Amino acid sequence: MEMILEARDAGEWAYRGEGAANLVLSYTGSYPPFVGKVLRVRKITENGAEYDNGLSGLSKHECLLWDELISAPSREMAEHLYVKNVMRPLLGSDYVESGVRVLVGKGFLESVESNILSKRPSWRVNDAKTNTECVSALLLPDLSHFPGSVLNKEFCITVEIKPKCGFLPVSDLIAEENSVKKSISRFKMHQALKFHQGKISEVSEYDPLDLFSKSIKRVNKAVKDLFLTPQNNFRVFLNGSLIYGGLGGSPSSKSYLTRETFEDVLKCVIQSDNGNRTTKFLDLVAETVFRSRLLDRLLKAQMLDTLDIEGAIHAYYNVVSQSCKVCSKFREVEEKLSERYSHIHSDPYSKSLKIVKDYLTAATAKDLSTMISFRPTENRDMESLDDTVVLKSTRQSFQYKLW
Repeated sequence: MEMILEARDAGEWAYRGEGAANLVLSYTGSYPPFVGKVLRVRKITENGAEYDNGLSGLSKHECLLWDELISAPSREMAEHLYVKNVMRPLLGSDYVESGVRVLVGKGFLESVESNILSKRPSWRVNDAKTNTECVSALLLPDLSHFPGSVLNKEFCITVEIKPKCGFLPVSDLIAEENSVKKSISRFKMHQALKFHQGKISEVSEYDPLDLFSKSIKRVNKAVKDLFLTPQNNFRVFLNGSLIYGGLGGSPSSKSYLTRETFEDVLKCVIQSDNGNRTTKFLDLVAETVFRSRLLDRLLKAQMLDTLDIEGAIHAYYNVVSQSCKVCSKFREVEEKLSERYSHIHSDPYSKSLKIVKDYLTAATAKDLSTMISFRPTENRDMESLDDTVVLKSTRQSFQYKLW
């Protein structure tokens, strides 16, 4: 977009949340092109690398990997092209929004930084700040709304889920001492580690293997486990406003509403007696996840990681033309360990490049969010339609949209 957001515009953008690399702001004004949109703004760490300043593009080694992104004049443009040219074709254009770039002035970014400071979790504030050197930000549809529901002021309830990695690795290159990877999901291991480090106060019972299982019973369990311990992996929005789950991506952040209050809020969604609405709503979410094709696509993308990091790291050293530090360390212990990976170092450059790119693409797919928006429909004979699900226990029909 050719217009530039200036300091005077910052007051119309409210804090929605953030991840490790970006802030997300929702639009609260009335300018039609921005209604129903969010703005994704890059952050910068206190000790960020030089190329994190938003003005330079990819690092030297990233240029070796992503020749299709080299033309990007800035890192933010490179990230935009990565979503548009790599992830969108992989997952499908119906499921991935690549957005459009909007020019932003330094005054706008500085005002945003000041305005949202009190809304951000303290640990996020200490970790990174708004990158005021960026010249553009990414404008995206607000996926907490059903398409068009903002302008039409229609009812909408949306669930955000971070599925995480949905398979167990089987690579022969995983060391014996790390064989636990082959029997316990990556998410479950991270939960144990975070609890040990004091980053979370409660270990989630959620296991991504249940969500990706294609068993309705296990999918139901996964959704209920996410609800009971949402951390930053499960959030619910009502007409665009967060009502359940944490803000700011903190694993230990508290939910906006208690479970009891959430049950009461669902009066406007689920036609059932008090005490049963939450269970039926979670059944609705599980049924939608079960019948959708998005998780199949997501799992296929995740499984591009065929060698695990323990194999991919050797291919990486091939690509960057450096002596393998991992093999050097193994030689100090036992020569046979380094010989185990020698066949990777004999691979042609093109094969090594594909291994590394596939590994990084899979890593992106393992950390995506999915959004499911619902709005009620009066027609109860639409279950055969791809975008409609029927909650049989209440005889309600809902149109849904997944991203």
